[in-house]
Amino acid sequence: MIIRTQEPAVSIPQKINIQPTRQLSTKSGIPVYIIEAGTQDVVKIELVFAAGNIAADMPLLALATNDLLDEGTKQHDSAALAEALDFFGAYLQTENGPDWSSVSLFSLNKFSNQTLPYLFELITSPLFPEKEIATYRQQGKQHLAVNLNKVDFIARRNFFNTLFGANHPYGKLTDEQHYDQINSGILLNYHQEKYLNGLKAIFISGRPGTETINSIVTAIDESGFKSASLPEVNIHLPAPEKKFIEKKDAMQSAIRIGRRLFTRSHPDYFTFSVMSTILGGYFGSRLMTNIREDKGYTYGIGAGIVSHAQNGYFYISTEVGAEVREDAVKEIYKEIDLLIHEEVSKEELHLVKNYLTGAFQRSIDGAFQLADRHKMVLLNNLNSNYLNEYLEKLNAISPVDIKICAEKYLQTADLSEIIVGQ
Repeated sequence: MIIRTQEPAVSIPQKINIQPTRQLSTKSGIPVYIIEAGTQDVVKIELVFAAGNIAADMPLLALATNDLLDEGTKQHDSAALAEALDFFGAYLQTENGPDWSSVSLFSLNKFSNQTLPYLFELITSPLFPEKEIATYRQQGKQHLAVNLNKVDFIARRNFFNTLFGANHPYGKLTDEQHYDQINSGILLNYHQEKYLNGLKAIFISGRPGTETINSIVTAIDESGFKSASLPEVNIHLPAPEKKFIEKKDAMQSAIRIGRRLFTRSHPDYFTFSVMSTILGGYFGSRLMTNIREDKGYTYGIGAGIVSHAQNGYFYISTEVGAEVREDAVKEIYKEIDLLIHEEVSKEELHLVKNYLTGAFQRSIDGAFQLADRHKMVLLNNLNSNYLNEYLEKLNAISPVDIKICAEKYLQTADLSEIIVGQ
């Protein structure tokens, strides 16, 4: 019998058995990963293409192609396409990133046979109408002009440019002229090359059922998709640099400090991710406690680690009042220095481990979230037991491990710094 006057005991899981994917393959060898989970009669079908920014030879090309996919096909204009999907309670979602682009269909399983053709119509026969492209250019230029007045936007784009260089796909700057280069012909060519001939994998999650799965595999085979991998980028990467970019009359100053790092498969990735959480990865982090709670310099400050297919980076990001900018920077380096020279207390590390354990459990709560975690593992070529071993690796990290990692990767000479303000 439950005694409601007593709170339940706190239980920290040491190990979780993650539901694995079931894998099929199309005739052309494109893998299909299936995650059957959840209680609702819904399905998500996601097609991932080697068509991110790294595959494009000019800024905006990958993004514009992905953004304009749903602006009409040879069979339906954008309004008719949206209305047809809305009738069945379904919707399409497109995503573009540094490495991959994707197109997803969310649908009730019982209507998947009716909605699936619209997904493949969108992917195989987009029209890229010039009228919609003209609107896209105009809105993009306006959006860029507005953002170029924001110190955080200026700092972010110059941070990537500083880390990776102007010629690297991760570091190229987007300017107004790049919108003028977008036209129907160049988008159609990119679509043909990177979508029809660049399908990396298909992820099916939810409760699809055998009929739906078979229909998807058949549609892939009939559409003639070909597989592809990401191109290797061999470009000399710049040395760390510190820049001040003047923005007249700016009340706030944006600060970005960080460095290039490694991919998720690197042996130090896991320890570094825990260290960055201690520094600035949650609300009770050291940077938040010092610079927001104690000093009152900012509404928020954060640190994190981001991994791409061929590189990664670590960042610290905040906006502070112009008059306290120098003090804020000193306090940031002070917290970095403490990580390098003093071991984290067992109590603080225990707190962060608990936080990360909860965040990990939330990230696998539901079929779609679980599919996203498996997608991360598969696209990053990680060990198949990566998810199952997550909590075991987390609990094995010690204060000494954190200190050694900080000494190795957080030396001031290795950090780039971008400050934007007056």
